Amino acid sequence: LQGRIFRDLSLCEVGPAERSALYIAMIETLAQLHSFDLRSLGLQGYGKGPGYCRRQVSTWKRQYDASAHTDIPAVNKLAEWLANNLPPGDTEESLIHGDFRIDNIIFHPTEARVLAVLDWELSTVGHPLADLAYTTLFYFWPASVKDLSQGTPLAFKNTIETPSFEELVSVYCRCRGISTTLSNFNFFLALSYFKMAAIAQGIYARYLIGNASAENSHEFVKIVKPLAETGLELSKRSCFSSTHPSVAGELFPPSRKGQEILLKVKQFMKQHVYPAEKEIIHYYAGNRSTEAKWQKPPVLERLKEIAKAEGLWNLFLPDVSGLSQLDYALIAEETGKCFFAPEVFNCQAPDTGNMEVLHMYGTAEQKKEWLEPLLEGKISSCFCMTEPDVASSDATNMQCSIERDGNSYVINGKKWWSSG
Repeated sequence: LQGRIFRDLSLCEVGPAERSALYIAMIETLAQLHSFDLRSLGLQGYGKGPGYCRRQVSTWKRQYDASAHTDIPAVNKLAEWLANNLPPGDTEESLIHGDFRIDNIIFHPTEARVLAVLDWELSTVGHPLADLAYTTLFYFWPASVKDLSQGTPLAFKNTIETPSFEELVSVYCRCRGISTTLSNFNFFLALSYFKMAAIAQGIYARYLIGNASAENSHEFVKIVKPLAETGLELSKRSCFSSTHPSVAGELFPPSRKGQEILLKVKQFMKQHVYPAEKEIIHYYAGNRSTEAKWQKPPVLERLKEIAKAEGLWNLFLPDVSGLSQLDYALIAEETGKCFFAPEVFNCQAPDTGNMEVLHMYGTAEQKKEWLEPLLEGKISSCFCMTEPDVASSDATNMQCSIERDGNSYVINGKKWWSSG
């Protein structure tokens, strides 16, 4: 099977837009896996029935005890908390993978599409949130542990902010048709960290007897305690955010970088944009009947240069800005408070959509001729969407079509006018 396997969970070799697409494809696959009907797959009796969570706590406690070389109170406290806080009923029965993470997935060579899921030896029937928590546990990974995990399945070099934890959970719940209020998710995150602590202890135990494959296996003893402590910390939480503590009423918190850029945009709006409103309104009102109405007010051009110099430029394009769509949505909400503000940051329609199309699908020649000057703010573009028989304010209604005819294309459609 030809495809891509990413060994570093931060996907350093791809840009933010593709990274988001790959992670979303992964989480959609997990949701689909958890939605399968066991009977239709002929998997009745595949697991051991109800009591999955209790068995998991017991299994990983035995694994840890068998390899422990010293007493670590945090591990014992975490094990005790898990045993005393099992989800009510403990009767969920879905097909679960048991080791679902991005380096166990084969992606299409060029598309953000899952071709295969590998390593099913831990698969069973149990609670689906155990898989979801294990798949997303890296969002809460203690900083002190990152360097020690290189060269192992736990490896990632950079903080993963695109996509956010909240985005992945939202996609998962939408695909499964369930509420984003995940009951007992603190239990499943704590269980995942307990599992990782037991695995790390096992790697060190194999090092002690000369049977470990990882070159840095002797260092895994250092991460058992911080993993257990992280599990204990997560066990006490009722809300989860990969970026900062949840704020009451804040459903979609931005990434750290998104927060920083949003703050800069707010300050820029207050310092430069709002004070220029009267001058720009006066310019357009005074030139309504002259050719000058098609030109940009000088103050607008000055603001664009200042924004560009401050790095507040092309914020809509993830591969350029490093922001997520959620990050940009909050920024767009802010710039939308002034009619000309999006243009100040080179984030105005229809240029944004046209630049996205050129960035994703344009040839090298098209990018050089059209995308580069658009990104630099040197030219403007248009999107001709007005048609006689449909509500043209919604571009998805467009009836105009294009079909390949040999080495040419045939465009069929009718446009009433284009304006700009």
